[in-house]
Amino acid sequence: MWMPLLLILLLSGIFTYLVLRQTVSQLVTTPLWLLWSVLMTPPVLTGATIAYSKQIPPFPFAVVVCSICWFIYWRLLDRRRQKPTPAQVDPVSNSAESLPQAEPEQPEPTTSVRPIDSAEEATLRTCFAWNIFFLEKIEYRPQAVLCRGKLRTDSDAAYTTIKQNVERLFGDRFFILFQYSLSTGKPFFALVPNSPPVKNTPSQWWLERTIGLVLLGLALASTTYLGAALVRAHTGQIGEIIQAGLPYGLSIVASLGIRDVGRYLVAQFYKIDSTFPYFIPLPFLPGTCGCLVQLRSPIPNRQAVFDLGFVSSSLGLAVAIPLLLWGLAHSQTVPLDPKATLFSFHSIDPRFSLLFSVLSKLALGSKFGSDMAIDLHNVAIAAYFSLLILTIDLMPLRRLSGGHIVHAMFGQKPSAIVSQLSKVVLLILGFIRFKASGFGNTDLLFLAIAISLIPAIDEPALNDVSELNHWRDALGILMLAITISILIPVPVIFLQLLNI
Repeated sequence: MWMPLLLILLLSGIFTYLVLRQTVSQLVTTPLWLLWSVLMTPPVLTGATIAYSKQIPPFPFAVVVCSICWFIYWRLLDRRRQKPTPAQVDPVSNSAESLPQAEPEQPEPTTSVRPIDSAEEATLRTCFAWNIFFLEKIEYRPQAVLCRGKLRTDSDAAYTTIKQNVERLFGDRFFILFQYSLSTGKPFFALVPNSPPVKNTPSQWWLERTIGLVLLGLALASTTYLGAALVRAHTGQIGEIIQAGLPYGLSIVASLGIRDVGRYLVAQFYKIDSTFPYFIPLPFLPGTCGCLVQLRSPIPNRQAVFDLGFVSSSLGLAVAIPLLLWGLAHSQTVPLDPKATLFSFHSIDPRFSLLFSVLSKLALGSKFGSDMAIDLHNVAIAAYFSLLILTIDLMPLRRLSGGHIVHAMFGQKPSAIVSQLSKVVLLILGFIRFKASGFGNTDLLFLAIAISLIPAIDEPALNDVSELNHWRDALGILMLAITISILIPVPVIFLQLLNI
C-alpha cells in the first residue's frame, strides 16, 4: 500500500520541479524551491495525515488546503515577477490602469520611463484618425504609452485600423491594448514595448510532451489506485487493483483531461503561447484535479477569452454528464441517511443539487424515491467528482473558466462585481446547509471558504472593448444556467413533480 503512494509522491515532486523550471523560472524572481514547496504542501500533508490517522483526509479539507496553496502560489507569481519584458510576461497584467499616476509638475520623464521620443510621438498621433478614435492626449507610464480620446466608430474596426497603423509605422515594437478605464469607464489605447518572442527549441518541445505524458501516466496510476480503494474489492494484487480501479481512473482522467485539452486547443487556434497540458496527480481523492495549462502570451480579444472558458467547460460537461448517467444507472438505492454529506459516496443524497437530482431520477426511475439515497458506482463517483471540479471551475472568478465567460460577456469591472456577489451567495448557501444539518455538515461551507480565496478580477484581453456576438452571449447564459442548476438545491415543487 505504501510503496505505490510513495512512488507517486516522489515522481510528482520531481516532475513538479521540472514543470516549474520549464514554465516559470524565467518569469519570476521567487526561488523555484519556494514555489515547489508551496505546490507540494498538499500531498505532503496528506501523507502525514495518513501516517498518523491511517485515513485519507476528507475531501473538503483537501480542497481548502489545495486552494490556499494555489492562492499563495499565484500571489507569489503576481508579486515577484521580474522587471517585465513583454516576451517573458503577459503585458496585460502590467496594464496602464494599474500603474502609478505621474505627478503633474514633474520634469520630462527619462527614456527608461518614456518609451518614445518627441518625434515618435508626432508619428504616433498620425495613427489615430479623428473619425475613428479622436485622440485627446498621450500619457506616459512605466513600460506603457496611454492614448486617451473618444471612440467614433465600431470598436472592432477601430482596434483593427489603429493596430494596423501602429504596426505599419513601428513594426512589432509594441503590443497594442484597447481597454476600458476602470476609473472613468471610457476606452483607451495603450502601447506596451514588445520584443520578439523566443521560440522553443525542438528539444524543449519534446521535453514538454514527455513531461505531459509522464504526468498523465502518474495521474492515471493515482486515480486507479484510489478507485480500487473506494471499491475495497481486491486483495492488494496489482492485477486486481487495476481491474477494480481502472473504470474510476479512466472516467475522471477523461472528463477532466478533455476540459484542459480543449483549453489548449483553443489557445493554439488563437495563436496564444501556452504550455502543454500537464496533469496534476494527487495522492488523495479524487486522485487528480485535471491539468495545468498556463497561458504565456496575451489573449487577443474577448471572443478568445469566452472560447477559452466555454469550450473547455462544455467539453468537460459533455463527457462528465453521460458518464454520470451511466454510473447512476448501475448504482443501487439505499435508505436515506440524514447524516450523509456531499462525500458519502455509498449513501449520497442528490437533492442538494437540482441537476444531480434530475439525472438521478432519469437514470434510476422509480427506484429512486422520496426516502432513498444512492450507493454510487465507481464510474458515478468519478463523474460526480468531475462535475464538482467543473462546477468550481465555472465559478466567475479569476483564472477559472467561469471568470473567462463572465468577463467576456460583461467586461472587466462588471465581472469583478459578479465575482464578489457569487462568493457571498455561495457562502450563504454553505451556511444554510450547515444550519439545516444541525451545525454538523460543513462540506459546502468548506468549499465556499476555499473559493472565496480566489481573486475576483481577471486580466483583460488586448482588445477588451469589443463585445461578443449574440450567439456567444446565449451560450454564456446557458452555461451560467447549468452552473446554477448544479449549485441550487431542489425546490419543493420539483420534489413533488419528480416524486423524490
